[in-house]
Formats: sequence, structure tokens, C-alpha cells
Amino acid sequence: MGAIFAGSALLAASACGSADTQSSAVKGAPAGGAIAALMSPSGPPGDPSGDPSQSPGGMGSLEKVGSAAVDAVEGSTLLSLQSENDGKLWEVQLARPDGTEQVLEVDASGKVVSEPRVKDTGKEEKARVMAIVKDAEITFEDAVEKLSSSVKQGKIIHLSLDRYGNNLLVWDADVVGPDGTWHGVKVDAKDGTVTKNG
Repeated sequence: MGAIFAGSALLAASACGSADTQSSAVKGAPAGGAIAALMSPSGPPGDPSGDPSQSPGGMGSLEKVGSAAVDAVEGSTLLSLQSENDGKLWEVQLARPDGTEQVLEVDASGKVVSEPRVKDTGKEEKARVMAIVKDAEITFEDAVEKLSSSVKQGKIIHLSLDRYGNNLLVWDADVVGPDGTWHGVKVDAKDGTVTKNG
């Protein structure tokens, strides 16, 4: 019985010594290199440059997302982007030339992570989509650039091309500023005029 207690005490002492060694190794590790890049508040994981345009919702990141989606569905035009998982994933809606809508997911690095799915719409909706695509003169990329200028260092969390009741065709966006303030921003899809609420 005494031998069992002595063995347990020896194991416990050994474990404590091991834990102390591990603890001091962690405490003594420098916060540089890859660890600093992952924890940097100025850039997302995998973006050691800290360039805000490359962070999820930034201009460079959204251009990658949009381009990847359009490349995945030949001949398509981007209709909308919706941020998911804090901008690490984007749901992208596209229009084919015949007005058929397709939806897919793209991660913030520009990698398509789901197969395109056809959105089941009727003949009238297809005609409406074809009309807004045909009438838009400001591209997705132009709209993102204007939005980036409108809210400095803002993150776009939603962007869609749509026509409103007064027949105004706009790129409608939700943008969050660096201080967390929400801004509703519209870019006229005909002439590029920007209007901002908030």
C-alpha cells in the first residue's frame, strides 16, 4: 500500500515538474513571426501585411471573392454578396445571361467552397434580373471602389444590385466603419453617384 502511495506521489511530482517546464516555455516564447501575424488586430489571419483592403470586407478581398464567383459560373454577372462568419465566407448571387440566378459560397481568400446552386425563379423574375444587369453601367468593382472611398477603412458586409420603387438602379451596401458604426450606402448604378446614411 505504501509503495502505491509513494509511486503516486512520485508521478504527481513528476507531472508538476513537467507542467512547470511547459509553462515557462510558453511564457518565454517570443510573440513574433506567425503568432504575431495571427493575432494582429490590423489584419486577418493569413494577412501579415495588415493591409485593411485585404481584410474580410475590404476592397481587395471583395474583388477576389467577386472574381472567383464570376469565374466559377461562365458568362455570369454578380448580383449580390452577403457576409457570413464575420466576412470569412461570402454568399454570392450571380445572374446568367438568360436571367437564371445562381448562388455559391466563396471564402475571403477567393476560394470557391461550394458548387453553384440554381435559384428557382419564374419567368418574370428572370426578365427583371436581365433588365437590371443590362441597365447597370457601374460594375461591381467600380461600386466597391466608390464604397471604399465613401467609408474609409470600412468593411462591406452586404452589397447588392437592385432597382427601387422610383426606378432607381443602385448598388446597395451595408458598410461598417472602423469604429463599428453602420452606414447604409447606395451607389447609383447608372452614374456612380454615392449617397450615404449614417
